[in-house]
Amino acid sequence: MSARVMIRLLVGVIGVFYVVLAISGFAAISDDTNVGGGLRGGNDPDLLWGLFGVSTVLNFIHFLFGALTLIAAFTADRTKLISGTMAGAFVALFAYDIIMMLVREGMDPLAINTADVWLHAITAVALIIVAFLPLPAIADDRRERVTRDRRSAPSPESHPR
Repeated sequence: MSARVMIRLLVGVIGVFYVVLAISGFAAISDDTNVGGGLRGGNDPDLLWGLFGVSTVLNFIHFLFGALTLIAAFTADRTKLISGTMAGAFVALFAYDIIMMLVREGMDPLAINTADVWLHAITAVALIIVAFLPLPAIADDRRERVTRDRRSAPSPESHPR
């Protein structure tokens, strides 16, 4: 399996996880939740899978980021670029998580808890690795493709005027 396919697979798995997380979060919010609906954050009884906070806003963010990350996995030759963009989005979300964990006095509209902070941090690191570390196999693939394209292109001497 080439490095490019492995990168797309990793990015696709991240995207699918976030889409599933968001849809499960939306399904967990009902009229019976104590604080989880609307723009208010969840509390201990409103944890998704017993781990992640539940709120409409956070579910929407997870769905949007997951869908964009999933699109990155299927975008030909742009996976690393879009992954870098999504890494920036997850870094921003992680920064928000840290700030809210440090200064929160009331309810947080995103229902951030420690598990969410770790999830966003790990995702940001994984996408940064995908986006910014040079992978020799990808560089070799590109060099080979450019060389092949140059060989197949007609030379200026081959066309009579």
